[in-house]
Amino acid sequence: MKSVSWLVCKLSIITLAISFSFGAYASNGQSEGLTCESKKQSIEKQIDYAKKNNNSHQIQGLEKALREVNEHCSNDDLEAKYKKKINEKSNKVAERTKELEQARAKGNKQKIIKQQTKLSDAKMELDEAKTKLSDFYKELGSK
Repeated sequence: MKSVSWLVCKLSIITLAISFSFGAYASNGQSEGLTCESKKQSIEKQIDYAKKNNNSHQIQGLEKALREVNEHCSNDDLEAKYKKKINEKSNKVAERTKELEQARAKGNKQKIIKQQTKLSDAKMELDEAKTKLSDFYKELGSK
């Protein structure tokens, strides 16, 4: 039984490490942008790239996306979206914490490990959502 627990623990640690490295890679790329202005700039760069490669279908789609951003994007709406995501992830952490406590009360070691993993994942998602909001504010401030 100890070997199963140890294996699950090792797999959880490896999963977290991989997730953090992908998160860092994705945050460095930020191809979509977090604010309306950065979204617009990102699309404009993609249009330039598509023009250099004579990709007319991609150009059409990107120009449509640029029009949508210009017409409908609002930093206030984006901020509300990021805050809503944090609220959802906070609720998920609370739910996972409750499930873990229930598993501990029953004493089922496999369920405890499973719920610990789920709680860890939920906390990681919450941290990512908080980071995204923080990065949004940083982008706004750098204008």
